Amino acid sequence: MSWFTYDFEVFAHDWLVVMKEKASGQYTVIHNDNDALIAMLNEQDIYCGFNSKHYDQFIMKGVYAGFSPEELKKLNDFIIVDRKQGWDYPPLKGVYLRFNNVDIKDDTQMGLSLKAIEGHFGLSVEESTVNFNIDRPLTEAELQEVILYCKHDVDTTEHLTDVRREYLKTKVNIGAMVGIPAARAMSMTNAKLTAAFLQAQRPDKPWTDERQYRIPDNLLRQYIPQEVFVFFSRMYDPALTDEEIFKSDMEITIGGCPVKLAYGGIHGAMPHFMWKDGERCEADLTSSIAT
Repeated sequence: MSWFTYDFEVFAHDWLVVMKEKASGQYTVIHNDNDALIAMLNEQDIYCGFNSKHYDQFIMKGVYAGFSPEELKKLNDFIIVDRKQGWDYPPLKGVYLRFNNVDIKDDTQMGLSLKAIEGHFGLSVEESTVNFNIDRPLTEAELQEVILYCKHDVDTTEHLTDVRREYLKTKVNIGAMVGIPAARAMSMTNAKLTAAFLQAQRPDKPWTDERQYRIPDNLLRQYIPQEVFVFFSRMYDPALTDEEIFKSDMEITIGGCPVKLAYGGIHGAMPHFMWKDGERCEADLTSSIAT
């Protein structure tokens, strides 16, 4: 089993993919050659991308379906410009492609772009000067620039998988406990992996007892502010709608830490707090930036 990091770039009359094998560090660049890409796919290998669940896997599927560069561009625009889901693209209906696609974006902070991650890592943030809406075939110089740009994104994605190695190993280990193959476990979101681990099943009827919850008798009430009980007791008020209840939240301070409580849980963080060399440090970032 080999691990490849990959990324697609699509233009009006050109598409290319860069695949980098983890073990050897070797790049494979394929340009407008459907057969060459299909020949590289192997059901035992793993193909990791960034945002590949939303984008790259559907471009891969289009290549597998025999799409021309112009047809791939239409698929590209359906996803990128029209902001629609690849599985809804009519020409792909009925096309089945099996390959182990892992999207490392699933295991990063929500909303982070690959460029932002490059900045956080202190890596060079590269941008291509080639217009993605160019309406003619790429020149050789433009093609080489796009390849260089694509390789850089692949390198960043590979670096991200290195940083998240232990996280991915944990997902593999959790999956192994219930017989889920490693590639499958890594490809699943945390929510789906957790549901599979717990053997969760969709209920055969809707649940309507959310507001019948009862606070446990053995709860250590002395450690919880009274206003918290008042907030959650609102669920028993029939004058309040479900939306008024379950979309509400409250903010309090616990142990000097500001926190927000809602029906999904509790979140809090000390403002401007850092921990360095085992010692507690507080930094006023606002004044630091100002000076």
